[in-house]
Amino acid sequence: MSLVHRHGRAVPRAGVLLAAATLTGYHQLITTDPAGMGIWRTAAPMLAVGFGLGMIGAPLADLTLGKVAHQHAGSASGLFNTATQLGIALGTAATSVVLFTHTPAGTQGPAMNSAFAHSLWYVIAALTTMWALMILLPKQTRTA
Repeated sequence: MSLVHRHGRAVPRAGVLLAAATLTGYHQLITTDPAGMGIWRTAAPMLAVGFGLGMIGAPLADLTLGKVAHQHAGSASGLFNTATQLGIALGTAATSVVLFTHTPAGTQGPAMNSAFAHSLWYVIAALTTMWALMILLPKQTRTA
C-alpha cells in the first residue's frame, strides 16, 4: 500500500514543507557564506528540494484524479497535466522576472547572489500557499 493511500493529503503537504524549509535554509546559506559554497553545499539542498517536490507530484495527481468518474478520467487527466505544465511555466517565468528585476544588466558576484536569494522568497511563498490550499484535497484516494 502506498504512502498516499495510508496518509492521504499529508504526503504532498509534507513534501511542500520539506521543499520550503530546505529553500529557507538555502537562502540562509547563500546570504551568510556565498564564498564558501562549493559544489556539494550547493547541490545537497537541491536534492532535498527535489525529494520534497517528488512527494508532491505523483500524490497530487493520485489525490485529484482519484475521485473522477471513470468516463471522465481521460479529460480530467489531460486537464490536470495541462494545468501542471502551465503552473511550471508561469512559476518559472515569475521567478525569473523577480530575479532579473533585482539584477541590472551585467550583474555578477555578490549582487547576483543577493538577487537569487531574494527570488527564493517568492518560491517559498508560493509553496506555502500551495500547502494551505492542499487542505481542499480529498483526505484519501479511492480504494480499488
